[in-house]
Amino acid sequence: MPATGAIIQSIKQTKGAIGYVGLAYLNKEVKALKVSFDCKKYFAPTIETSKNGTYPIVRPLLYYYDIKKTKVVNPFINFVLSKQGQDIVRQVGYIPVK
Repeated sequence: MPATGAIIQSIKQTKGAIGYVGLAYLNKEVKALKVSFDCKKYFAPTIETSKNGTYPIVRPLLYYYDIKKTKVVNPFINFVLSKQGQDIVRQVGYIPVK
């Protein structure tokens, strides 16, 4: 699917369907399933289980930028990694780096 919204819409319209979306998209209509590495212990997706590796479906979000633009990009990256930026990341439901 081209975007998270399309995944959610498709899942809503297809009986028995499942999809993969980020933690920030979980709500009353989008429920998470517990998953397992070994079919013995199942873990729900949470910030804690994602960070400690017990939830097995996690991917990083990476920033790519032209190194020639470092002066322009660094203030943004510094803000995102600051306490204020990480608080926003947490508030909207994503996994903070710090």
